[in-house]
Amino acid sequence: MDKPSALPRKLLILPGYCDSLGGTMVTLEAILTGFRAVRAEGQLCVLVRAGSFMEQYLQERGHTCVVALPSADQPRFWLDALGWAMAQPSDHPLLLEHWVDRRMLPLLASVALRLRLSGRLVLHSCHDLALSFQPLGFWARRLTFALLAPRVICNSLYTAKHVRALMPRIEGILHPPIDTERFSCRPVPVVPPELLPILRPGVRLMLTPSRISSAGRMNDKNLRALPRVLASLKAADRHYHGVVVGDDLSPGKVQTQLLIEQAAHEGVGDRFTVLPRTTAIERYFQCADVVVTLAPREPFGRTVAEAVACGVPVVGSNSGGIQEILHHFAPEWTADPADPAQVARTILTVASDPATPERLARGRRWVEQNCSAVHYARRLLALTNLAAGEDRPVPSLTRR
Repeated sequence: MDKPSALPRKLLILPGYCDSLGGTMVTLEAILTGFRAVRAEGQLCVLVRAGSFMEQYLQERGHTCVVALPSADQPRFWLDALGWAMAQPSDHPLLLEHWVDRRMLPLLASVALRLRLSGRLVLHSCHDLALSFQPLGFWARRLTFALLAPRVICNSLYTAKHVRALMPRIEGILHPPIDTERFSCRPVPVVPPELLPILRPGVRLMLTPSRISSAGRMNDKNLRALPRVLASLKAADRHYHGVVVGDDLSPGKVQTQLLIEQAAHEGVGDRFTVLPRTTAIERYFQCADVVVTLAPREPFGRTVAEAVACGVPVVGSNSGGIQEILHHFAPEWTADPADPAQVARTILTVASDPATPERLARGRRWVEQNCSAVHYARRLLALTNLAAGEDRPVPSLTRR
């Protein structure tokens, strides 16, 4: 067992990805905001790849607990980050943020026993179901996490139910934190210029913030249902314009092109727009009439919580983490993600239902109580036996 250090302890956080603006990055920034609020950000050390989008994103928001490693690419960063963390004193707990990608598994398996025997507290934050359609992928995950035996934080009961077979030491459910100062009902100061041609009289905005990926993935976002929903709304003589905002990392952005072609095929090409990722998605929420998210196996559904915090109703899947959230305050807003006509009817019902404002108010209260960045920070401090209110300059950690 490695020896502990006389230095004040820090929580070492290793994110799985540094270049995609998704739930991992936004959640991590909100965690840091929560630690700052309880005067404990000095007890964190977040490793990122130098020059990555994550480094820029966190530094622009004033976070000083970031250590950038000059790794050539993402796989090299995983290797460097694990080596760097393992060189730190063993009483510094380690939090792996979403380390389930199949490319990570051989590396993680190679150090799992050493980490386990070092006496270091190892936590793993599960952001998705960690499942694989391939038997080899499932058994690789099972072997890796059996060797590592991490203590696990899940973002929803739905996630916990699915990862328990791989990682049984579940410490609890921590819903990803939402920055309710940023995501609020305050009027938008500046309308995003990309929306100005869309926001015309008589046109209602149907917003879907989402990564744009191929169909059939384990966490398929089901974006191909959106043009069919718009077609059903058009048939009902309702003019909604669908806007998808997010990353498309496919070669030549082919997935975006397929969505646009499908919208044209459904006769709603003039009512469907795909926009690139943005770091100011709250401005888009505040311009929307409804947010629609139809992923059938979404682990949590951060989009739901962010939209509701901004005072925007959400029509979402009647399955997975989306259903789990909406069940608390608006089960009537769920629909079968495989039935575009039912989704369209639900959108129209939400728009006309006099109970919608009260359900939104209940939803905002639920988000404030269950997705607070301060609450998340305090729970994480308790899990790692670190103390809040002790934010002070801390001696630098050992560099490799």
